[in-house]
Amino acid sequence: MIISIPKETKGGETRVAISPEIVKKYKDWGMTVRIEKGAGEASGFDDESFHQAGAEIMASAEKTYHGVDIILKIWAPDEKEAAFLQKGQTLIANCQAKADKAGISRLAKKGITCFSLDLMPRISRAQSMDILSSQSNLAGYAAVIKAVNRLNKAVPLMMTAAGTISPARVLVLGAGVAGLQAIATAKRLGAQVYASDVRPQVKEQVESLGGKFLDIASEEKFETAGGYAKKTSADYQKKQSEAINAQLPKTDILITTALIPGQEAPLLVSKEMLKSMPRGAVVVDMASESGGNVAGTKDMQEISADGIILIGNSNLATEIPASASALFAKNIYNFLLPMYQADKKKINFNFDDELVKGTCAIKEGEIL
Repeated sequence: MIISIPKETKGGETRVAISPEIVKKYKDWGMTVRIEKGAGEASGFDDESFHQAGAEIMASAEKTYHGVDIILKIWAPDEKEAAFLQKGQTLIANCQAKADKAGISRLAKKGITCFSLDLMPRISRAQSMDILSSQSNLAGYAAVIKAVNRLNKAVPLMMTAAGTISPARVLVLGAGVAGLQAIATAKRLGAQVYASDVRPQVKEQVESLGGKFLDIASEEKFETAGGYAKKTSADYQKKQSEAINAQLPKTDILITTALIPGQEAPLLVSKEMLKSMPRGAVVVDMASESGGNVAGTKDMQEISADGIILIGNSNLATEIPASASALFAKNIYNFLLPMYQADKKKINFNFDDELVKGTCAIKEGEIL
């Protein structure tokens, strides 16, 4: 079987869906591995490192797609790339299957099978295959580092002969995977960290990382059966705004991660609320692609408003591409591992398996 990895074409994307380490693992399976020339350059993996691991370097995207069995990507192929797909091939990527209906329809017309790993069920067995968790973890870390680099003051408590510098205060809204990593990173840097989430059960996790949880009294539950946050009531939103507003005048760094699957991100901080933050404060809105949690942020842009630095970035994992690519590649490898048949040296997708069934967006040209 031939596994192939084209270069990513999405603007600003620096990751690649494989690493030299994982190339060696596929070679041990008896697979032929092909990778487009320059696909790993932005991640720090040059063509020679892939060649030394056993991969064949292909001169163009068209040649990378031609005659292969399985295609691995970070994102689904764009319209130009999709023209290279051939009937019977299998694509494994983050295809945003629920949000990008037009893209899925375009892929289905090519007669392929597509596994959209963003659909991975949230069960224990799937943790090592979960691309959203691995990339969000890195994004939470990157959000803090980015904010600290733009902040106009020191982060930790510093006691000097000239006087004492108080620690910076960080507020994290949304304590999922990205939020928890942001809390942990900010705490390690010496900040005072506060956090809020609509799911009260995450309080213990926040506090275990050294953060202080903002309790918002409510008997309502805003969590899906799958563990994701869902839209809150007007009464809760009012209480939440009051709690956030009380923190903002003392907050040096605000990081927001709140998302609702399949919907626009909830607006948590209005323009009026922003004005109460100290001049020089930094905001990193990780939900900016979905409308944003903070008024005025724009995805993949940094702007200044009333002395506050607003950073919109929904794809922060691309800022640490070597680590992000390595984890993404391992997620895919772990997904394929149970399907590998050593005696036949082939990968056989078992559609009775709930992970295969749950992530399959297209089967032989049919949208599921």
